[in-house]
Amino acid sequence: MFDHLRNQWRSFRSQPAGERFQQRYRQRATRSGALRKAAVMVAGVVLILLGIAMIVLPGPGLLAIVFGAGLVAEESLFAARMLDRVERALRRRLDCWRRAPR
Repeated sequence: MFDHLRNQWRSFRSQPAGERFQQRYRQRATRSGALRKAAVMVAGVVLILLGIAMIVLPGPGLLAIVFGAGLVAEESLFAARMLDRVERALRRRLDCWRRAPR
């Protein structure tokens, strides 16, 4: 089981930044059935809602939101595009921060 997850992670990381989530969506869209799609979407939305609650309550809220958004992006092209845009913006900010004189 962990080997499968590790291979999926490596495949995801090997995609170019800013296109990863859309590529993952395209890979999953050809293989998933309606029941699996619904289950993944519900799990993603539940994780996002729990993450929002955990921002106020104790727990890893941001981590839950990120994982939930990733699940939703597997089944929604709109969400995949949004996450790719967020990734590009975060990478630009991180690059500027790294290059800033200290």
